[in-house]
Amino acid sequence: MAEVHPQNGGEYSPHDTELVLKAQREFDILSWQAFLALNWPQQSYESPQSSLNATSGQPLWSYWVPIEKIFLPNGARPQFPWNPAQQVKDAATNGISLTMTKAAWRQQASASDNFQAFSGPLVDQNGKWARYEALVDPEEYEYLYKNELYSIDGQIRFSNQDVNQSEVSMPLNSGNKKHGSIEIKLSWKELGPNDDRSRFYTKRVRVELSEPTNGGPPQYRTIDAGLVGMHIAMRTESSPEWIWSTFEQIDNVRQNPLEHGGLSHANFMNPALKNAPVNVLPAKNGDCTNGTNCQTWYENLTTTPVQTSRVQIPLQHGLNPIDDKISEAVAELNKQVQALLHSQGSVFQYYELIGTQWPVHKFAPAYAGGKGSAPESITNKTPGDVVPVFLVNTTMETYFQKGGQNAGCLEQDDRLPDNCTADSTPVTGTESCVGCHYSAGIATGWKRDMNGNPVIVNGVKQPIYGENGHFGRSAHASFSWMLQIETSKQNLGGEASTPARKRFSMHTPNRQP
Repeated sequence: MAEVHPQNGGEYSPHDTELVLKAQREFDILSWQAFLALNWPQQSYESPQSSLNATSGQPLWSYWVPIEKIFLPNGARPQFPWNPAQQVKDAATNGISLTMTKAAWRQQASASDNFQAFSGPLVDQNGKWARYEALVDPEEYEYLYKNELYSIDGQIRFSNQDVNQSEVSMPLNSGNKKHGSIEIKLSWKELGPNDDRSRFYTKRVRVELSEPTNGGPPQYRTIDAGLVGMHIAMRTESSPEWIWSTFEQIDNVRQNPLEHGGLSHANFMNPALKNAPVNVLPAKNGDCTNGTNCQTWYENLTTTPVQTSRVQIPLQHGLNPIDDKISEAVAELNKQVQALLHSQGSVFQYYELIGTQWPVHKFAPAYAGGKGSAPESITNKTPGDVVPVFLVNTTMETYFQKGGQNAGCLEQDDRLPDNCTADSTPVTGTESCVGCHYSAGIATGWKRDMNGNPVIVNGVKQPIYGENGHFGRSAHASFSWMLQIETSKQNLGGEASTPARKRFSMHTPNRQP
C-alpha cells in the first residue's frame, strides 16, 4: 500500500487500483473468516466444535461481554475478570435477552432502545420490529475496566490526565498471539409463519417491548428470532482505524430463486410496491402531548412495514472511483464462500458480506469540511484513506441511505472551523461504518451555567463529551460510540445528582450486537 497514492481528489491510477483490489480481497476474506469463527459453535470458550454444523455448543460471541454488563446504573464497577463460561451458562438457562437494544448508538437512550442509529425502529414485512444487540471481546473489556471508562466520572478522570495518556486507544493485536479489540452488533427479526426458518441462523430470545409502562415494569415477550445482520469491527496493528465488516441475510431487501422453484420471501421489502418511497422512518406516536409533539415510538402503533432498499451509489469523479469494482469483487467472493457453505449444508450459505472498510494508509490525516471541501471532506472524512467510501447495512442504517444530498450532510460538521459554512455541493451518497464512528467521544467534564452550577435537565446532570473537533483528538473514543451513549444514561458526579432512572438489566437472558 506504500505504493498507492490517490491523485486528483481520490482518483486511483490503474496500477494503484489493481493493488487496492488485491488487498481488498484479503480484507474481505478476513471478514468471512471472522464471521464464521464468531458464529462457530464452541465446546467451551477456547475449544470450538469440530464442525460449523455441530448441533451442540454456543457461538463464540455468546461468551463475550454484553454492553449492558459493562455500563451499569450510576457508573457502578462491573464484574472483573470476565467469566465467559458463566455468561454462556446464563444464556443457556434463560435464553438470549434483547433488552436495552440498539443497532448503533443514539444520542438519547430510553428504557428500551429498539431503534437504529440516531433514528427509530425498522418494521419488517410481517409488521414486527427488528431487534439489536452489541458485545465486546474480553480484551477490550479489560481495557475499559482498568481505565474506568465504564462511567462518566471515570472518563472525566481519564480525559484530564497528562495529554499523552488521555487518548482512548483500544487494544491492538499482538502479532498472532493475541487479538485486539473486537466489537460486534447483531440485528434480528421475529420469524413468522411465512418465513423459511431453514434460511436463518435462529435463536429463542426474550425481548423488551417498546410500550408504555404507566409506571409499572416493562413488558417482555419471547420470540423465535432469525439473524438478519452482523457488524464486526476489529482493531489491528495494520488497521488502527479498525477493520469494518458488515453482513446481511440474503433475503433482506430482495427475493432470491429457491432451489425447487419460486422466490424467497423478502424480509424488509415488498416487491409489489415498485413505486413506494423507500427507507422512510415511521412517524413518532408515543409519549404525545395532546395527541401531538410525540417523543418516541410504541410497537403496537408502529406496524406498517418499512419499504427498505439498498441505495445504489453511482460513481462520481473524485468521490468513490473504485467502489463499483470493490462491490463486484465482494459479490464474486460471496459466490465462492456460499458454494462451499452450501456443499456443507450450512445455514450460513444464506448470508452475504456487504463489504469491508479498511485504511489504505493508516494514520493518513482527515480532511475537514466546509464550503467547497467536497469530495475530500467525504473521501477523507476520517483518517486512514479508508476504502470503500460508502458502506451501510440495510438492517442497521436503513435511514442513513438518503442518496442525493448536500456534501455537508456527509462530512463531519463538528470539525468545521468556527463560522464556516457547510458544503452545499450536491453529491449522491449514504454513510459508512467508520465515518459514523469517527465522531464518538468520551466525557471531559460537567456542563455548568454562568454561575458555575451544574446544568441539570430532567433531574440529570449533563456531561460534556469531546470529539474530533478541528482535527483534534481531544477525548476521542477510539471510534467506539458506546463510551459516549451508554454512559450518557448514567447520573454521576455527586453534587446535585438525583437517583438514576432504573435500568432493566440482562441478568436473565444474554444478548448480542
